[in-house]
This record gives sequence, C-alpha cells and structure tokens, in this order.
Amino acid sequence: MGPLTYKTLVPALRNEVLNHLVSVREIKKMQIQNFFYERYGDVNVLSKNPLVIQSLPRFSNAFKDGGFDSSDYRQVDTYYGPLLEHFLRQYGYNNIFLVDIDGNVVFCVRKDEHIGTNLKTGEYSSFSIGEVFKEGLNHIKFSDLSWCEDSKDFTFMAAAPVFDLTNRLLGVIIVEVPYSKIDVFLSQRDGLGETGEIYIVGDDNFIRSKSRFFTQNTILKLEIDTEGTRDAFRGNTDIKIIKDYRNIPVISAYTPLENLRDVNWILLVKIDVKEALHSVLAIKTDLIIIGTIITIITVTYLYFTLRKKQIKSTDAELP
Repeated sequence: MGPLTYKTLVPALRNEVLNHLVSVREIKKMQIQNFFYERYGDVNVLSKNPLVIQSLPRFSNAFKDGGFDSSDYRQVDTYYGPLLEHFLRQYGYNNIFLVDIDGNVVFCVRKDEHIGTNLKTGEYSSFSIGEVFKEGLNHIKFSDLSWCEDSKDFTFMAAAPVFDLTNRLLGVIIVEVPYSKIDVFLSQRDGLGETGEIYIVGDDNFIRSKSRFFTQNTILKLEIDTEGTRDAFRGNTDIKIIKDYRNIPVISAYTPLENLRDVNWILLVKIDVKEALHSVLAIKTDLIIIGTIITIITVTYLYFTLRKKQIKSTDAELP
C-alpha cells in the first residue's frame, strides 16, 4: 500500500505545485505586457492632446525670447501649467516634459535638473531622457529602467512626437513613469510561501526588480545568469528544477516578455524545491516510518511465532 500510495499521490501533488507556478507566471506576464501596452497608448494619446499641441510651441517661444523668468513665460506657465499637472496626477506619472524640436526642455510639471537643458547637446544627451528624446522625434520610444535622482527611485521614460494640425513636428513630450507602477505586480506573492519570488531580468543579465532575499536594493545591481535565464533569452518558455542566483535548487517557471517593443526582458517565477515539495517529502518520510514500523512488528511477530513453535517442537520430542 505504501508504494501504491506514493505512486498515485505524489505526482498529483507535484503537478499541483507546477501548475500553480505556471499560472502565476502567465498572469504576471499578461499584467506586465498590458502595462507597457497601456503606457504606449497613454503617451500616444497625450501627444495628440490639443492642450499639448498648443502649449509646446508657446513654451518654446517664450523660453527662447526671455527665458523662464520672463513675463511671457510666466503667463504661458500660469495658463497651461495647472492643466498639464492635471495630466500628471491623472496618469500617475512622476513628471511630464515638453521638449522643442531643437532639444530644449522648455517645460516640466515638477521642476528638476532637466529644465532648461538641451537634450541634443547638453549634459543629459547621453542619459535615458536624451536617448528617448532623439528616438521620440520619429516614433514612440520607451526606455529601460534608470535611476531618477529627483525622486530617489527608478523610473521609465516614454516619449512621443508632437505634431500640429498641419503635421509639422513641434517637438517631443516625455513622461516619467515610476517603478512602483510595475513593482506592484512583482510584489504580490500570494501562494508562493516563504521562498517564492517573481522577478524580471534584462538582456544585460541584471535584475529589474527587488529581491526578497536582500535588504539592499537589487535593481540593476544584482547580476543573474542561470540555466533558466539563458533558456528564456533563447525564446523558450518552460518550468524546470534548476539552481537560482543563490545557488539553491528551485522550481523555476520562466518566459520571455513579448511585445514590449523597446526593452528585452524575461520573467521568472520560482520557489525553493524544499518548500515547494515539502508535502511530497513529508509523505515519503511518513511512508518510510510507517513501513519501518510495520516491518519491525512483522519481523518481531514472526520471530516470536517461530521461536514458540521451536519450543513446542522441542518439548514434544522430550521423553
């Protein structure tokens, strides 16, 4: 009965664990891909908003004529600033930038170190904001994660070209999306126990999320190169028992994140084998203990039974 129980029950428990990890992986994959799809849609709609189309050239002209302290600029800012700030709150962005065709950052809702700089030739031209601006002159561009000194957190940059009614390019709108918008998906680890984890790795092998096993921030600091990450970057979706970045055996469900357009990421959902298969190991241990006890009882019974028969046989042969 022991082997029969183990043979039928254990595969069912193992499959339950595997299916749960696969389900979590697919749900998180859909959430993250939808997040990027929605952000692309947001910045595209925002770039076509009449308020943005009207305000960008007016901010640019006022900036070029007299700078930020001129009465013309303050007048434009007084009229359009609160309306653009409304978009900031509505979409949950960290900041919104208006950049004219020459690369001048002529407006940002929350004034930071970028205001007044030139993204073509200035100090930030090689930063994420400069790179998305250059691409944003031609099409929608979404950056990878980068550190934002002003908010003391990681952010994404998304840019889109702004055209007037005659289809003349006016410049670029850039939005700064906080990391917390995507972290909310990764930090939901219900059903993954004490060792379960959901994380993203970029094509440079650095993690794009926070590890639950480190107190310090691991984003863009922890390098991960495992059998699972290598297989996922080859375009494969699978679930395997492998060693993770802590060199501990885990059950890892991984997959490429597709349709992100501008970033090459993979998603991994994993849990330590010891915890995931705890019930399987417990059943195996219980069956071994029970089998051992039954064997001892049986051997003891047979020993004393045979012993008793030998004594009776010996007594019968005595005169």
